[in-house]
Amino acid sequence: MSDSTQATIKVVSTNSGFRAFIGLLSSIFMFLLVFIIGIVAGASALSASKNSNGLVQISNSQTGSSSTIAVLDVSGVIDSSTATYVHEAITEILDNKNIRAVVLRVDSPGGEVTASDEIWHDLQKIKEAKIPIIASYGSIAASGGYYISCHADSIMAQETTVTGSIGVIINVLTFQGLLEKLGVDPVTLIAKDSPEKSIANDVYRNWTIKDKQKVRNILNAMYSVFYERVKEGRSHIIQNTKKMKAVANGSAYTAHEALENGLIDSIGYLDDAIELASLRAGIVDSNPTVLRYSRSTPMFSGLFGLQTNGISMSDLQTFIQNFSIPKLMYIYSQ
Repeated sequence: MSDSTQATIKVVSTNSGFRAFIGLLSSIFMFLLVFIIGIVAGASALSASKNSNGLVQISNSQTGSSSTIAVLDVSGVIDSSTATYVHEAITEILDNKNIRAVVLRVDSPGGEVTASDEIWHDLQKIKEAKIPIIASYGSIAASGGYYISCHADSIMAQETTVTGSIGVIINVLTFQGLLEKLGVDPVTLIAKDSPEKSIANDVYRNWTIKDKQKVRNILNAMYSVFYERVKEGRSHIIQNTKKMKAVANGSAYTAHEALENGLIDSIGYLDDAIELASLRAGIVDSNPTVLRYSRSTPMFSGLFGLQTNGISMSDLQTFIQNFSIPKLMYIYSQ
C-alpha cells in the first residue's frame, strides 16, 4: 500500500471518528438542554402550586356600573398548574354576584390532556350558573386552547389567530442510543405476573411496533373525547358529520378558515368580545365594570434556589421521574 493511500485512510478514519465524537457531544448537549429546561419549568409549576392561594390576580380594566364583565385569561401551555389557577379564578368569579358575563381570553397552543379537560369541566360551572361565556382568541387558540373553549356561547377570533388543531399527540424520548454511547446499560425488571408492564412504559430502550400500538389506542380514545366535546359545543354550526370529521383532522386554521368551517362564530378583538358579552348578558348601560382575572406566577430564583422556594429534593425527584413519562397532549406545535 502506498504512502498516499495510507495517508488517505488515516484522514478518513480521523474525520469519521471526529464526526462520531461531535455527534455524541451534540446528543448529550441536547439531552441536557431539554432536561434542564424541563426542570426549571417544572420547578416553577411546583412553586406555583405550593402557593395556590396567590395564583389569581384581579385587576380593574374598566370602572363603571355594578354590572360586571369578567375577562378570564388562559395563556401559555396548559398544565396542571394552569388548571389550578383557572379553578380558583372561576370560584372567585362565581362568588362575585355582580358578574353578569365572562369573556374567556385564550392565547394558548394547548397542553396536557387532563389539564385541558379539567379547565373545560370548571368552565361548565359558569354555564350552569346561567352566565354567558364569550371566547376571545388571541394569537393562538389551538388544540387544548380550542378544547377548553369549544362550549362557549360564542367564539370570536382575531384576524391573525391560528386555531383548530383538533387532535392528540405524544412525544416519547427513548434513551437507548444515547445510553449506549455513554456506556450505560440500564436494567428494567418486571414482575412475572405483569409482563405487559414494560409495553409502552420503558424509555430506556427503543420502542417496538407493539409499544407504539399500545399508545396509539390510548391516543385514539383521547381523540374521541376531544371530538365529542367539539361536536357538542359546535352542533349549532357544524351539523354535517362528514364535514365535522374533515375539519377535526388535526389541521390548524386561520381565523377566516375557522369561520368558514364553523369552528368560530365571528372575527373581532377583545373589546368586541366584551361588547358582545354585555349584549348577551342584557346589560343595558354602556359602561359596565370590567375585571380581568390573570395568573400571578411566582418568580423562579434559579435551579440552585429550589430549597428557598419551598421545593424539597423529594419534589425535584418526583418531577424528574415525571419528566421521563410520556405525556398525552392536546397541543399545536409547528
